[in-house]
Amino acid sequence: MEISPGVGEEVIEGCKAGDRKAFEKVVLFYQKRVLNYAYRMLGNMEEAKELAQEVFVSVFESISELREVAKFDAWLKQVALNHCRNRWKYLKRRHYFNTDSVDDPIETEDGEMTKSFPDPSDHPDTVYEKRRVQEWVQEGLLQLSEDQRELVVLRDLQGLSYGEIGRFLNLAEGTVKSRLHRARMELKDILQKYVH
Repeated sequence: MEISPGVGEEVIEGCKAGDRKAFEKVVLFYQKRVLNYAYRMLGNMEEAKELAQEVFVSVFESISELREVAKFDAWLKQVALNHCRNRWKYLKRRHYFNTDSVDDPIETEDGEMTKSFPDPSDHPDTVYEKRRVQEWVQEGLLQLSEDQRELVVLRDLQGLSYGEIGRFLNLAEGTVKSRLHRARMELKDILQKYVH
């Protein structure tokens, strides 16, 4: 999530100064990414929506403390990660893990929206198989430990480099690679039960 030309340093500076219009630009630019990250970490769309709102409230309340505007992106990721960790612990203590199906629609202000948009040229069996695989991967992610899930989501779903993940989680790059390898192997073992 790099700062794009549409959300440049002047917009972040505006946010720091309390400009609500600038903050709206930030929310509009990053909301899908934060929501996607929260969903992948928590596995429940309602929880992810609520958490994404909390992330942006936290960002709005504490952005004045951001020292380096150019590092806004990394700072936002850290805020989202911290919120996900806290929510995960909260839900785990309450034994709440109700994963959504990929087939379940998302409620929006304009009605329901499907989570995936199949290629119209795909055969119905292919579309079904793709959805099943997405659902299995999400269920598998939720069976990983929190640390393993973070690594897989950050690298394989968010596309961060090993170096970025290392800086983000305060780990050596070699440690990131070895832990990610173990996490992927664990996910592979979990997913084996679905492929029969």
